[in-house]
Amino acid sequence: MNMTMNRTTLLIVLALAGCSPQKKETKAETEAAVAPQSTAVNDVLEPADFKHKLAANPGAVLLDVRTPEEVAEGALPGAVNINFNAPDFQEKISALDKAKSYFVYCKVGARSGKAATLMNESGFQEVHNLKGGYDAWVGQGLEVEKK
Repeated sequence: MNMTMNRTTLLIVLALAGCSPQKKETKAETEAAVAPQSTAVNDVLEPADFKHKLAANPGAVLLDVRTPEEVAEGALPGAVNINFNAPDFQEKISALDKAKSYFVYCKVGARSGKAATLMNESGFQEVHNLKGGYDAWVGQGLEVEKK
């Protein structure tokens, strides 16, 4: 009987411990928990979709993050070049207007993907990356210009 009593006492203590009052969330904590994370756009678009979205957004900036040597071989018309591999890349990106839409590309999509992520992390709200980069654009027979 003594053993049964000890078990019963232990169960009661555990049950009561589980019933201790929980900390109530403040209104600010509740709102933060249900608030949407980020409304920033960071997508990857096929060349035709990239071209269409860019044309539909006349205030957008077309950003080429390739090296000057790559740009010399050809570029998308109207592109601004900021070399992703340059030591001042982050500084130059920080000077851009974060409220504008950016269409970013490189040779095959890797550097522009990294650039798009850096831009979103720096507060840019709309960044589109060209899937397959300049090579995919050229492969689809889309317009390029020599710089």
